Amino acid sequence: MGGSDDQQDLNLVLNDKTGALLMLNKEERKVIKELLIMTIYSEGVRGYIEKRLGDEYIRVAEKLLESMGGA
Repeated sequence: MGGSDDQQDLNLVLNDKTGALLMLNKEERKVIKELLIMTIYSEGVRGYIEKRLGDEYIRVAEKLLESMGGA
């Protein structure tokens, strides 16, 4: 595969604990990427995620954002 432009055009494939796959189109990736940025950089949202799901989910969000080409 070529550069990052080629990778951005591909649908992102995610799987969850059940092994189900989820294909996301470009618009869905943009929304999720923005939500992840808010989650990581907003103290309130970050605190909510940590309280609701645990500290490890912040790391999951960070890794997911990185894999999506985020900050």
